[in-house]
Amino acid sequence: MSNKSLCLLIKHKLLTLDNTLCLFLSIYCFINALYYTHPSSFFEDVKISVLPICFIFAVIAFLGLKWIFKKSDTFFFPKRDYLKKQEFAVYSTLILLACIISIVWNYPASMHSDAMSQYQQAVTNQYNDIHPLFHTFFFFKLPTLIWPSYTSCAFFQCLFISVILLYFCYFCRKYFLNEIWTVIILILILINPTFLKTATMPLKDVPFSYCLMLCTLFLIEIFITNGKWLTKTKNKILFCTGCFGIVFIRHNGIANFLLMIIPLIIFYRNNRLLLTSLCIVFTISKFISTPIFKSLGIKKTLSTTEIIGIPLNHPLNQMSYIYNNGGIVTEHNKEIMNNINRLENWTRYYNRHNFYNQKRTTNGYKKTFVANNYDEILKTWLQMAYRNPILAIKSEVHITSSIWCIHKSYNFMNNKYLKVEQSGPKWLTGFMDKYVLFLQHTHLKNILIDVSEGLLIILISLCLTTRKMRRIKKAYLPYTLVVSNVLIIISIITSGAPRFVYSSVLCAYPLVLYALYLKQAEHAITPTPA
Repeated sequence: MSNKSLCLLIKHKLLTLDNTLCLFLSIYCFINALYYTHPSSFFEDVKISVLPICFIFAVIAFLGLKWIFKKSDTFFFPKRDYLKKQEFAVYSTLILLACIISIVWNYPASMHSDAMSQYQQAVTNQYNDIHPLFHTFFFFKLPTLIWPSYTSCAFFQCLFISVILLYFCYFCRKYFLNEIWTVIILILILINPTFLKTATMPLKDVPFSYCLMLCTLFLIEIFITNGKWLTKTKNKILFCTGCFGIVFIRHNGIANFLLMIIPLIIFYRNNRLLLTSLCIVFTISKFISTPIFKSLGIKKTLSTTEIIGIPLNHPLNQMSYIYNNGGIVTEHNKEIMNNINRLENWTRYYNRHNFYNQKRTTNGYKKTFVANNYDEILKTWLQMAYRNPILAIKSEVHITSSIWCIHKSYNFMNNKYLKVEQSGPKWLTGFMDKYVLFLQHTHLKNILIDVSEGLLIILISLCLTTRKMRRIKKAYLPYTLVVSNVLIIISIITSGAPRFVYSSVLCAYPLVLYALYLKQAEHAITPTPA
C-alpha cells in the first residue's frame, strides 16, 4: 500500500467525525475514571495500578459509542402523529410519580430568596417588577388563590413542567423513537436529582428553561417539516405561547427571543407575516411595560443603579481577581476601586467566582458612584485587563466554571440559599441524600446529565449537525435558544449559579436526537438551502 493510499485510508476511515467524537468521549471517560479514583488529588498522586483499569474502561466506552453510532438508525421508527392511551397513561404516571417524590422530598418547597419575595407579593397584593410580573401572577398569585401555601406554588410548577414533558414524549414518538426508547429517555430525565430538586423550586429560571426546551422542540419540528408545521393554526398558537413564556418569564428573555425569531423571519418566508408580527408585538409590549405598570401603581423594575450594576459585575469581578492575585494595579486604578468600595473590602470579601459578596454583604459599596462613573469604571477595567492578560483570562475561567466545569456535581443540591426549612419524611430525605451521594461517586452521574454534561452533549450534537447540514444554515436554528442563553448569561451574570442555564440539561435530549436523526435520515428531509 502506497503512502498516499494509507493517508486516504486514515482520512476516510479513521479520522471520520464519528471516530473523532467517540475518541473524544472515551478520553473524557478516562479522565472521569481517574478523577473518581483520586478526587482529592486529581492527577497529582495517581496510582499506576488504576491506569490499566481506566484504560480498559475507556476502550470499552469507545467501542460502545461506536456501536451506538453504527446502530443509531435502529432508534428511529415510522412516525406517529398521536399517543396511544396506554402510552399516555405510562408517561403520565411516570411524571406524576417523579413530581410526588419531588414535592414530598422538598416539602413544603425549595424556596429561594427570590421566590420568597414573589410569594410575599402574591399574598400581600403589593407588586413590583424586579421579578417579572407575569411569572409572579401565573406561578404565585394563581395557585395561592386556591391554597395560600408554598406547596401550592411548587405543585403548580410541577403541573406546568408535566405538560411540557408530555409534549416532549409526543415529540419523540412522532419523529424519532419507539415506545421503549421514549420511556428510557423520560426515565433518565425524571430520576435526575437536578430535575427532582428544581421541579419544586419556584424560581423564574426553571419555567423559563422549560419554555426554551419547548420552543427548541418547535424549531426542530419547523425544520424537519420544512416550515409546514407552522402553517397549522394549533401549532401557531403553541408557538406563540412558548414565545410568550420566553419573553415574559425572565427579563432578559427578550434577547433570546429576538436571536431566535429574526433568523426564522429570514429563512421561512411563508410564515414571515406571523413571525414579524410576533417580533413587533412582543418587543413593543416588553419595552412599554414600565409605563403601564406605573399607571397601575406597580413599582418599576430595578433602579438605574442596579440596571447599570448587573452588566458591570463582570468587569468588577476581573478587577477584584487581578487586585487580589498580585496583578499590576496603578494608584489611579486603586483610587477608582476605593471609590467603588473600600480597598480593604475588596480583599476581605474577595470571591474569585463572583462579585456579589462585595455588593450584598458590605456597606461600603457606593451605588451612586457606580451609576455616575460607568465609563470611568469600564476604562479602569480595560487598563487592568490589558496590563494583566493572564490574570484576566484566569478570572474568566473562574467566573464561568460553575456552568462548564465537568466535575461540579449536581449544582442544584446546595441548600444554603433555601429560605424555608424542608420538613419531608426523614426516611425519604435520607434515601435521596444517599442516592445523590452514590451518583456523585459513580459514572452514572454522566448518564443523568448535569449542566456541564448538557453543554457537552449540545456541542457534540452541533458537530454532528455541521457534518450533515453544513450548507443548510437553517439547520442550526434549533440551537439558537440554548446557545444564545449560555452566551448571554456568561456575558452579563457572574453569580456562578447554573440555574440560569438549566436549559442546557433539558435541551440536550431533543438536540442529540435531532443530530442523530439528521445523521441517519438525511434523505428523509429535503429542506431548501438558504
